[in-house]
Amino acid sequence: MSCPFCEDKIKESVFAESDNFRAIYNLAPILPGHSLIIPKKHVISLLDLSDLGLSEMIIFAKETTQILLEAFNSVSFNWSVQDSEAAGQTVAHLHMHIVPRYTDDLPDPGDWYPKINNNLNEILDSDSRDKLSQDQLEKIVAKLKRFGKDRV
Repeated sequence: MSCPFCEDKIKESVFAESDNFRAIYNLAPILPGHSLIIPKKHVISLLDLSDLGLSEMIIFAKETTQILLEAFNSVSFNWSVQDSEAAGQTVAHLHMHIVPRYTDDLPDPGDWYPKINNNLNEILDSDSRDKLSQDQLEKIVAKLKRFGKDRV
């Protein structure tokens, strides 16, 4: 089974990196700024990380969130990890969703979670999920790299 987060193509979406993690822009964002934190090595579960790895992931996610809030002019955000298929994980590689939020961006502030959780048939590499064009992705990633310069 091939993992889309382990393929070289994912590097096109990377806008920040730490020693063991990458921040990637979601190819099909549910809201502007929707990004993911992924381990560079293939790790399926949050429980597979060492305490040090978990600490690095959380610190990196915090730094990445600050980049996203500044770049997308937001002051609120959601973090989410679905760990295993029963919890809604659609790609068997650990990933944390970071979703910048805005007042009235969805009819109900909690509506972001069903949008992430109910995508079993719309995984990252599915043709049924609306995706950014290559040009749109490149522009957003370049913008985020500028905002993240000298941060992570």
